[in-house]
Amino acid sequence: MRSSFAVILAASLVGMTTAAAQVYPSRQITLIAPFAAGGSTDLVARVLSEGLRLRLGQPVVVENKPGATGIIGNREVAKAPPDGYTLLLGNAGALVIPAAMNANYPLDLIRDFTPISLAAEFTGVMMVRNGLPATLKEFIAYAKTRDGRLNFGSSGVGSSVHLAAELLMKETGIKMQHVPYKGGANSMTDLLAGTLDVLFASSPVAVGQASNKAINFVAVTSRYRLQGLPDVPTMEEAGLPGFDVTAWMGVLGPARLPDAVRDLLSASLVAIASEPATQARFRAIGFEPLGKDAVEFNQLYRADIKRWTEFVKERGLKEEP
Repeated sequence: MRSSFAVILAASLVGMTTAAAQVYPSRQITLIAPFAAGGSTDLVARVLSEGLRLRLGQPVVVENKPGATGIIGNREVAKAPPDGYTLLLGNAGALVIPAAMNANYPLDLIRDFTPISLAAEFTGVMMVRNGLPATLKEFIAYAKTRDGRLNFGSSGVGSSVHLAAELLMKETGIKMQHVPYKGGANSMTDLLAGTLDVLFASSPVAVGQASNKAINFVAVTSRYRLQGLPDVPTMEEAGLPGFDVTAWMGVLGPARLPDAVRDLLSASLVAIASEPATQARFRAIGFEPLGKDAVEFNQLYRADIKRWTEFVKERGLKEEP
């Protein structure tokens, strides 16, 4: 009797889920950005929310949930009902890398989230202060003579640009001391003042300084050049084959999101990211538009988790206490 009841209940729940997916969306959707308003994550979230509103015919509200390197916003989505009405604009630097660096990270990235669509990615840009060699090969040769006395700045321990610098040191054998910052403005000021030798900044920050003639741009960490910095070579072009460090931004939902809801959102987001107007807006702020579906995102998501977990362990990196 109990087993028959369980079968009937399970069938009813499946039917309810399917029916809910068929009428989705029927009310407001919340897109959580795990950083403060006005930053690059917030800007991308607002572009996507407007596109979703137009395509789905329902309000899509961006809700900023900053704090704890993204954990506050990430956790809210992970714990939300899997109905497609609470989504996350995830950032590799605030999701994959922190989880790799913190053995006590409160979420399971595979178990707690459903990847929906990759929207865009940003890269890192290596810059050096005046007086240092401004080509990568010359800088590497110079750094090897300094025996670890050079310093480099980034937007924080475990940020994608920090890991780009760590990869550079691993690949070339040079040593530098890390100086983590909480924002791009202070690190740029110190670079210009000469108190910081090297700065690895995110592409949105670096592109904003494109017209600053006092900055020496060395290379970008992706395999493609940036539209906003067309004369700056890639690390690969500058002499490091295969060097590629980028950080994606993508939309995720809670685990157990119905396939029909996931696929509708994925198709809508891919279409939005493929629009010329969206691509122009992304590139203007230093992002490369992607527009990848749930299958492609899931593959990259899992590959990134494996890559950075292994790299962080190899380098002995830990989050700040």
